[in-house]
Amino acid sequence: MCCKLSNAISILACLLAAAAALAQSSAQSSGSKGADAQTGEPRQAPQVVYTTPPKISVAKLRLGELEAHEVRAKVTFTLTAANYNDTVEGTLVFTIPEETRKKIAEVSGEPLTSIPASVSRKEVIAGFQKGTSCPVVSIGIGAMELDVAGAKLSFDRVVVAIIETPEAVPQHFCFWTRQINAKRQRRGVIASLNRLITVEP
Repeated sequence: MCCKLSNAISILACLLAAAAALAQSSAQSSGSKGADAQTGEPRQAPQVVYTTPPKISVAKLRLGELEAHEVRAKVTFTLTAANYNDTVEGTLVFTIPEETRKKIAEVSGEPLTSIPASVSRKEVIAGFQKGTSCPVVSIGIGAMELDVAGAKLSFDRVVVAIIETPEAVPQHFCFWTRQINAKRQRRGVIASLNRLITVEP
């Protein structure tokens, strides 16, 4: 009888210890929701990467001493920052058409595989077109020149568009341009957009 009682007490003690450990684990889990499992630090919200839809833009391609000719290239703009002077910063990417790549390879004497399918420029500043608003917010980028395997690709001006959708970034741009057109304060929406598209260090 004594042994049975002792065994029962031991089992009960084990069950109570297991229940306590489970409760503590559950509390830690709920308390550290959104925290890094190893460091315990709060997890950073995922960065939202927003790229404008591809748009055809006309550029002039100069190959050595040959006369420059027009090239139609697809252009996209990936947003990296919103500025308080009503401009945005980002990376501009030009996708080079296959026939243009072949022409550059032919003139330069380089193999086609060495001619990039796209070229990019970081830290490009773009500004809103006057009076632009949703559903299509137009932003313009000034003249620039890019080097493509020795050839010069120059653009007088590039205009890309942010299309209104229910997503957070386009909605921020809709509100931002409404505030600009109404000559109202927009620091709040700019700060909010920066929190959305960047991760704090």
